[in-house]
Amino acid sequence: MGWSSLATQFCLELAFGVLLALAFVPRAPVGAFFYRLMGTTALVPLLAAVAMPVTAGGRPWHDPRGLAVLVSFLSYPLYAGPFRGLRWAAGLGLGLVGCATALVLEVQGAALLAGDAGPLARALVSASALATGAVAGGVGLAMVLGHWYLTVPKLEVRHLARLNRATVAMMVASLACLVASCVLFTDALARARTPILSPFGLFYLGTRTVVGLVMPLLFAWMVAQSLHHRNTRSATGILYASTVLVLIGAAISIAMQDGYGVPL
Repeated sequence: MGWSSLATQFCLELAFGVLLALAFVPRAPVGAFFYRLMGTTALVPLLAAVAMPVTAGGRPWHDPRGLAVLVSFLSYPLYAGPFRGLRWAAGLGLGLVGCATALVLEVQGAALLAGDAGPLARALVSASALATGAVAGGVGLAMVLGHWYLTVPKLEVRHLARLNRATVAMMVASLACLVASCVLFTDALARARTPILSPFGLFYLGTRTVVGLVMPLLFAWMVAQSLHHRNTRSATGILYASTVLVLIGAAISIAMQDGYGVPL
């Protein structure tokens, strides 16, 4: 089985989510290794997103998507290095812009959008893909940050609490995009080989919604309660489970896009 556009999209979603989450911990005293670790975590799927389509799919590396990824790649030394302040923020901003641009261009190439798709449809599928990545990357980075409290016991809980609130906003945005997509693309979803309201369609949609978004929202509330009592160990354990759920949800989202033609 060859490399597909959906595989590239999945890699770009994960990279975008990690970079976006980093923006919510700009001054946390966690040491340079944390930023290098998470920056590299974003870099690996970025490299896969540009290298695999070229080697396995024959896509030219200098197409707009490849050039956008190149911007993120070149800014890696800034957002994953020892820099802080404006230089770090500028590097992270460039990385985010490059990654988001590549992701939007990738998802815009979906078959359902070819031809006469209107601006609302194009904006919605782009927002849906970005939100899916933001949830996966945000919760995953929050889980890693939670582990840092084991090595930096005096690290203030407000850093993790802020990131947890951001992930809640990301989940709400993703859920809103999912509902809006089901409404806007009702006809296309009903005409699919497995209609969205069929038993199998509802199973996948229900799993995507409950496992990938609703349960992580509940877990985020539990994390907030744990952090209220400064119990970072419990919060980290909950975030570990939530990371597994949101990754399952992101994978199901990609699988459903393969069947229905739009990010869900």
